[in-house]
Amino acid sequence: MYKWQRIKALHAQGVSIRKIAKTVGVSRNTVRKYLRDVNPPEFKAREYEKQLDQYREEIQAMLDKGYIGTRIHKELVQKGYNGSLSSVHRFLRAFKEDDKAEKSATTRVETDPGRQMQYDWKEWMLPVAGKPLKIYIHEVVLSCSRMKYYAFSLSITTADVIRALTESFDFFGGYALELVMDNAKQMVITHRGDGIVRYNDDFLKFCGLYGIQPSACQNYRARTKGKVERPFYYVQEQLLRGLEVDSLSDFAVKLREFRDEYNKRPHSTLGRPPEQMFEEEKAHLLKIPSIEPALLQFKEPRRVSNDGYISYEGNLYPVPMRYCTKRVWIEIIYGWRMKVYDEVGKLLSKFDLYLQKQASRPIHPEHEAMNHQFQEKKTRVRSALVEKFIRTFGEAGQVYLEGLRNQAGANLYWHLAEIMRYQNIYTTEEIITAIKECLNIGAFHKNSIKRLLEKKEITPLSLAGYNKTCQPGGRFFWLVNALSTTVSTRGTVLLAGERTLRG
Repeated sequence: MYKWQRIKALHAQGVSIRKIAKTVGVSRNTVRKYLRDVNPPEFKAREYEKQLDQYREEIQAMLDKGYIGTRIHKELVQKGYNGSLSSVHRFLRAFKEDDKAEKSATTRVETDPGRQMQYDWKEWMLPVAGKPLKIYIHEVVLSCSRMKYYAFSLSITTADVIRALTESFDFFGGYALELVMDNAKQMVITHRGDGIVRYNDDFLKFCGLYGIQPSACQNYRARTKGKVERPFYYVQEQLLRGLEVDSLSDFAVKLREFRDEYNKRPHSTLGRPPEQMFEEEKAHLLKIPSIEPALLQFKEPRRVSNDGYISYEGNLYPVPMRYCTKRVWIEIIYGWRMKVYDEVGKLLSKFDLYLQKQASRPIHPEHEAMNHQFQEKKTRVRSALVEKFIRTFGEAGQVYLEGLRNQAGANLYWHLAEIMRYQNIYTTEEIITAIKECLNIGAFHKNSIKRLLEKKEITPLSLAGYNKTCQPGGRFFWLVNALSTTVSTRGTVLLAGERTLRG
C-alpha cells in the first residue's frame, strides 16, 4: 500500500517511470501496473494444496471415533500418507478450530407476539439478618416484548418451578404457546445428543394442563435461551450485589420494585421499554384456563398435636385448637412459606417458615384465651359451691367456712364438697348441729363433722322415699347397690366402701 501511494504521488509530480522504479525499488512494469489500476492493490495469500486435504473425510470419521493424533497419523500412513506427525497435529488443530467456529455461529431470532416465553433461575448467597442464605431467583420472560417476571425461593423443586411459572401467567394475564428452558432435572430427565428429550412427569403434566409446548435448549449451549439468560447479569449487578436485608419479606418487596423498574427501562436491542411493547403483545397471549388447584399444588398431611401444633422440619407452628388430634394438609411455598388447609381444602393458617431451629416453643394464640376461660369457669364453680354451702347451712355454715378457709388452704373446696355430700345420708339439720359443735371445739375438717355425725348416733335418712327411684335404671339405683344392708348395733347403715359411694 505504501509503494502504491508513493508511485501515485511521484507520478503526479511528473517524475518518470524509470526514476519512480529506482526510487521506490520496484520494476518499471510494476510501476506501470499500479498506474493503470485505479483501485489500491489487495494482498492475496498464496494458496497451497495440503496433502492431508485428500484425507479430510477419513480424518473426520476417526475424530468421531475419538482417535488421538498419533493414532490418526498411524492410520493415514497405512493409507499412503508420507507426511510427518507434526503436520497431522497442525491439520487437526485447524480442523477443530473450523468446527468450533461453525458451532459457535449464532443468529438472532425474534419471535412473534404470544409465540414464545423463556424460563431460568439463578443461585445467589443473600445476607438475611446478617447471615448468608442461598436463594434461587426465578425469571420468566416473554420473548417478543421482553416483559419479565421475578420470584425467589429457598428450594428448587419441580413444584417451585411450576409455581413460579403459574404466578408469572397471572402477572402477564396469559402465557405464550412455547416454553424454552434449561435441561435441569426439575424439568428434563434426559436430553440426548440427537435431540430426543424425556421430560419430568410432573412438569409434563403441568404443560399438558395449560397446553404449553416445552422446548429444552441445547445441552451446554445457554445462548439458545439468551433472552432469559442475559438479564440475570443486570439483576446481579443492579440489585443483588451488596444487598443485605432484614427478612425475606423485605427482599420480596425489593424484588417487586426492581421488576417494575426494569420493565420500564428501554431495552438495549429493541430501543423500547418492555412494558410498552407488552401492551402490543398482551392481546396475543393464551387465556389462562380454569384448572383444579389440587392438580398443581403439592400438599402433604400432618397430624395436629393435642396442644394445637404441627411440626415441619423440627419446628412447631400453631393451628386452631379445634383441629387438635385431627389431620390437616400443608403446602410449602418456595421453601420459606407454608399454608395449612383442613380436610376439605379450607385455608386455616399461613406462616413464614423458621430459617433456623426454634429456641423455644412458640406461643399459641388460643392458649391464653382458653386458660383464661378455664380459670373463669373454675372460679364460677367454686363460687357456686361456696354460695350453695352458705345457703344450705346458713350462718353456722358461713362462720365455719371462714375457719375452714384459714385451716384447709388449697383444700378448702374439697372439704366443702365432701361436707355437702353428707346430705346423701344425713339431714341438713343434723349436719348443721355437727358444724356448730365443730365451731365450739375449733375443729375445721370434714372428718371432724363425719365423726360427730356417727358418734351422736344420728339416724340416717330412710330410703323408703326412694322406692320408685331404686328400681333398676332409677336415679338412686346405684346408691342402693353401693350400700351394705348390714346394720350395726348403733343403728347406722355401714357403707360397703367409701370409694364405691363416691364413685
